[in-house]
Amino acid sequence: MPSACRATFSQARTPQPLLAPSPGLARVSQQSSPFPFPVLAAASFLPPARQGTGRTLRTPRRGTPRSRLRLWVLGTGPPGTAPCSGFRRPAAAVFPGLRSTPCSGRAGTMFIPCGETFPDLSGFTLLMPAVSVGNVGQLAIDLIISTLDMCKIGYFYTDCLVPIVGNNPYATANENAAELSTNAEVYSLPSKKLVVLQLRSIFIKYKSKSFCEKLLCWVENSGCTRVIVLSSSHSYHRNDKQLCSTPFRYLLTPSMQKTVQNKIKSLNWQEMEKSPCIPEIEDSDLCVRVPGGGITKLLYDESCSKDIQMAVLLKFVSEGDNIPDALGLVEYLNEWLQIIKPHVQGDDPTASTLPWKIPSSWRLLFGSGLPPALF
Repeated sequence: MPSACRATFSQARTPQPLLAPSPGLARVSQQSSPFPFPVLAAASFLPPARQGTGRTLRTPRRGTPRSRLRLWVLGTGPPGTAPCSGFRRPAAAVFPGLRSTPCSGRAGTMFIPCGETFPDLSGFTLLMPAVSVGNVGQLAIDLIISTLDMCKIGYFYTDCLVPIVGNNPYATANENAAELSTNAEVYSLPSKKLVVLQLRSIFIKYKSKSFCEKLLCWVENSGCTRVIVLSSSHSYHRNDKQLCSTPFRYLLTPSMQKTVQNKIKSLNWQEMEKSPCIPEIEDSDLCVRVPGGGITKLLYDESCSKDIQMAVLLKFVSEGDNIPDALGLVEYLNEWLQIIKPHVQGDDPTASTLPWKIPSSWRLLFGSGLPPALF
């Protein structure tokens, strides 16, 4: 990030914008803000740091220098636009004077609602991805949000993920293309009792366990009935039996088995096989391993210990163009939940056989096109 974007607290007191805003960036309300100008909320995703007047901010750990607090300041821009209606700023850990959202659990909650009140998620099913090989789970969640036209109800404020901000990935017109999206956002569809968490960033080193604990704390506090994680695993780690069968697998926590085991059996799905805990040593203990699955195994283990109903659906994949893998995984999920009605070829011969709506942001999934000058 340019040095102009970095500021100490003493520098931040000047009312001049530190960075010229891009067209379409959102204006954030200045209520209770300690600064004399609007501040983009995404800036506060950085971990809290001690304030030093006119000096570089340092973290308590060993006093080592960390990145200076980065303030994305908006001087001008279209008024009245915001990431979501009734946008709320994060807690006062970073900016003193800002309203915080206290947690009702030991690990804390990261969820910040778009509205003034927390939505009632009692009885809802939470769908979320694991940041895993090929980003298959994230692509599958994109398809679900886009197809069902789900409404954003909030976001996660956390220092566990690399901070990012961008345009609306599900924009359907110029009017909503300028809405902001961040690294962890929550969408809902009350008619189907579905709530979806989309992760768009990787984890900060050593922060994945903390994130899992806080996430499951939020699941318990929000009243969600069950959690379904969409993930993937390295295809080259398959054994002979897995090579000769379907590439899809599932995992159920003990509490989840009691409620859906019969349904899963009727689908003839294959459970993820246990493998030696220490690879290449045949007589070692057997355990569940998900190579390349990111936080999948950690989430599964934590859910087992907390008696949370969780299912993991995954596919063995390789890196590359993983759009077909995402379509396959979301179809696999749809066999169980019936999120959308499967398209029957005889209903309308002219209709597309693909029932899923591709998000507009996928046009840039592999970057822009080749420059004509090359040819």
